[in-house]
Amino acid sequence: MRITHVTDSYLPRMGGIEAQVHGLAIRQARAGHEVHVLTTTPAAPGDRGRSTEQDGPLRVHRVTARMPGQLPVHPRGAHHFDTLLARLRPHVAHLHTGILAPVTQATFPTLVRHRVPTVFTLHSVLGRYQVAFAALDHVIGWTRWPVLWTSVSELGAAPLRTLVGDRGQVRVLHNGVDISEWQVPRTERAERTDPRVHAVVATRFAPRKRVLPLLQVCADAVGRLPDESLHVTIAGEGPQLAEAARIVDRHGLQPAVSLPGRLSRTELQDLYGRADIYLAPGVADTFSVAVQEAQAAGLAVLSRSQSGAAETLEHEVSGLLADDDEAFTAGLVRLVTDQDLLERVVAHNRTTAPVTEWPRVLAQVEDAYAEAARIAGRA
Repeated sequence: MRITHVTDSYLPRMGGIEAQVHGLAIRQARAGHEVHVLTTTPAAPGDRGRSTEQDGPLRVHRVTARMPGQLPVHPRGAHHFDTLLARLRPHVAHLHTGILAPVTQATFPTLVRHRVPTVFTLHSVLGRYQVAFAALDHVIGWTRWPVLWTSVSELGAAPLRTLVGDRGQVRVLHNGVDISEWQVPRTERAERTDPRVHAVVATRFAPRKRVLPLLQVCADAVGRLPDESLHVTIAGEGPQLAEAARIVDRHGLQPAVSLPGRLSRTELQDLYGRADIYLAPGVADTFSVAVQEAQAAGLAVLSRSQSGAAETLEHEVSGLLADDDEAFTAGLVRLVTDQDLLERVVAHNRTTAPVTEWPRVLAQVEDAYAEAARIAGRA
């Protein structure tokens, strides 16, 4: 099968869409499909023009311009993509966007006009932009296009489903996780130099990730727990890192909270092998690959119930779900003090793979492509 992925954002930019498109495309290519990626992300800062590179069995086509802030946008990117699509003649096109991906979104009319089976995947929550998408539908009627609409979680799919209504089909296509990469050796607490229950999170220090409210949760939990019973490591970087450090100082949390900065994949794997709980305080995350990786590593997951990550968790089986920050604090205290519960959840996650392991996700995507072909054939 000839598969073409279209995305404004791609490697070497680092982010959820970038990593997921590459992960999906490279696995499809290894499975024997002819796979191409069309992107407006440059291979190196300052690059411009058209180029093609070989990434193992995968071919990446870049149409790039020098833009302010190195934004992955090209003023005539849609025209260049149309030319490439005419040459590649894909059996299916898979479009990946956040709220705004102008070049990818501008490619839609060409695919619809030429009846190319198309899967659209929304990697973000529409939120306040739902009104804008509805207004755009009144102008161009995009919900009537013969496309299979998808999102990476029900959190993302629900508002899209409201807009599309009975004019089309909206599915959930989860992001995939390489389970074997995260099934790391575990060091039990009795064997660690620090016997405290260890809770961790790998995140970006930005408002949407809710790191600052998490620090308040940590302060409240430490206040309710016996001394020397909890240690929290919050790994990552971002615009709120300095403010987070000030909060740690202000609350006197240095003995209980560590902020080591950004960690490499190997360092994260080592961290998870010496941890017990993964904290997921976000409420607007469409999907969290980090949660799936932590679950694969055998960590008990404490998550807000409103996030996309919560959809893959079972309360008191693979973790705990909390409706608000007060319940999140109570859940953290419970996991620290109820050793039977913690060990039961850890044992479950170490022996039960998340539903988002790549073989399952690849099968879902293949079925979505078949459905997109049926939709295009009926148009």
